[in-house]
Amino acid sequence: MKKGIILIILFLGIGLQTKAQQFTENEIIGTWSVLKVQFLNDKIPNHKKQMIEMLKESFLKSKFIFKADHNFTFDFSFDEMRIKNGHWKYNPTTNTILIQDWKDKEKNHSGLMEIFVKKVGDKILFDISETMLSLEMKNENPNR
Repeated sequence: MKKGIILIILFLGIGLQTKAQQFTENEIIGTWSVLKVQFLNDKIPNHKKQMIEMLKESFLKSKFIFKADHNFTFDFSFDEMRIKNGHWKYNPTTNTILIQDWKDKEKNHSGLMEIFVKKVGDKILFDISETMLSLEMKNENPNR
């Protein structure tokens, strides 16, 4: 009986912790700046290190702008990666933000970018899918 109660308390604790780490759509709205860039793969070949540093510096100057009307802008120094009139949608089940063209807004795939959002302590991280980047973020206007 004691083991059963301990297991229930453990599962409730994990459930409450997981719930506390979830975002709401309203929390995503705003202009986000990058505080820190981390590459999840430590084994970067020497010939790519200069390019990686340049990419890191560009992300540190970038802005992710999520508007209440679901318009999305990614202000980035490389034109080919910049997004001026994108559409964003948040999936609270997977804690992901899908960035896509407006014409694809009814679809749940074919995105331009997918971001896994997570809270780790007092830090907010954007892990960019299909890259090895984890970005520590700050919402510049969290209370709008």
